[in-house]
Amino acid sequence: MLALLVLQGRELRALKVNWALMTLIALFLVHMSFSVAWSISDASLMKTLAEASLVFTFCLSIAISVTRFHWFLNTLVVLVILAAIVNCGYSIYLHFALPDYQPLPEPRLYALGRLSNPVVGALSYGFATVLAAYMILTEERRIAKVAYIVAALMFLWAIVLTGSRGVYFALAAGVSTGVFLRYPGNLKIQMLGVMFTLAALSLAAYLFLGPELLFSRALSFRPEIWTEFVSRTMAGNIWLGVGMTTDSSFQLPELLIKHPHSVFVATFYYGGAIGLLTYLAMIVKSMFALQQNRALNLRLLGTMLLVFGLTATALDGDEIVTKVNYLWLLIWIPVAIALTRPPAQ
Repeated sequence: MLALLVLQGRELRALKVNWALMTLIALFLVHMSFSVAWSISDASLMKTLAEASLVFTFCLSIAISVTRFHWFLNTLVVLVILAAIVNCGYSIYLHFALPDYQPLPEPRLYALGRLSNPVVGALSYGFATVLAAYMILTEERRIAKVAYIVAALMFLWAIVLTGSRGVYFALAAGVSTGVFLRYPGNLKIQMLGVMFTLAALSLAAYLFLGPELLFSRALSFRPEIWTEFVSRTMAGNIWLGVGMTTDSSFQLPELLIKHPHSVFVATFYYGGAIGLLTYLAMIVKSMFALQQNRALNLRLLGTMLLVFGLTATALDGDEIVTKVNYLWLLIWIPVAIALTRPPAQ
C-alpha cells in the first residue's frame, strides 16, 4: 500500500473513497500516536507511529480492494470464516482431548494463537458468527445457507466454552441490526427475526453457562474499573489524557486489573477528551457513511460489524492503535468498509 501511495498517488486519489472519514481516521491515529510524547513510559514514538501507519494503510487497502474488485468483499468474508472454522475446531478439540493443555484454573476454552484468552477468543468467534449471519442473510443457495448455519453453530459452541458473557450482547445487537437492514419495510419479518435472535442467544447463555455462572460474576468489577480510570484522567490531563503506553494496572482487593476494560474509557484515559471526541466523530461518520451507501452488501455487512464491535468494545478492550490484534476485527474492518464507495462493475 505504501508503494502504491507513492507510485500511483494520482490514480488512487481518483478512487471513490470517503475522504472526510479518511481524514478523521488520520487525525485520530496521529493524536493517539503523539500522546506517547507525554506518556509516563519510555516507549518509542516512532514505533507507535509505525503501528498507526499499519492501521491506516490496512483500512485504505480494504477500501481500495473493495472498490476495484466487486468479488473482494465476499471472498474476504468466506476466507475469514474458513480460517475461523480451522482455529475454532482445533481449539475445541484440544479443550476436550487434552485436559493438561488447559492453562487456566477454570475450565474455559483457551483458543489458539493470538486468541489465547477466553474473552479475546469469544469476541473473535463472535466476529466470525456475524460474518456467517451476513452470508445467511444474503446467500441465495440453500446448501450454502446450511453450511453457514453449521459454521455459526460451531462458533457459538466455542463461545459457550469460553464462559465469556459480554459477547452475547454484542451478537444480539449486530445480528438484530442485520435483520432490520436486510428486510426494510417488512416489520413482521424484522420483529420475528429480532425476537428469534434475542431468544436463541438468551436461551443458549442460560442453558449452557447456567444461572450460577451467568449471574455470579455480576458486572465483573466494570463500574469500579471505569470509575478508577476516568478519575485518573481527570486528575491528570482531561484534554490530552495520560498518553498511550502509560501503565494501566489497577489493584482491586480481589485481583489485579491490567487495562480499562472498555475502548471508550481507554481512549479517554490515553487520549483525553480530544482523543475520545475524535474517536466518536470517526464512529458517527462511519455509521452515516454506511447508511448512505447505495450498495446493500457494504451497508449491511459494515453496519452489522460496526454495531457488534461497538457493543463488544464498550465492555472490553484496551489500546485501539496497536499492531494486529482482535480490535482490528471489531473496529478497523467495519470502519474500512465505511470508507468504501460502491465497487466498479
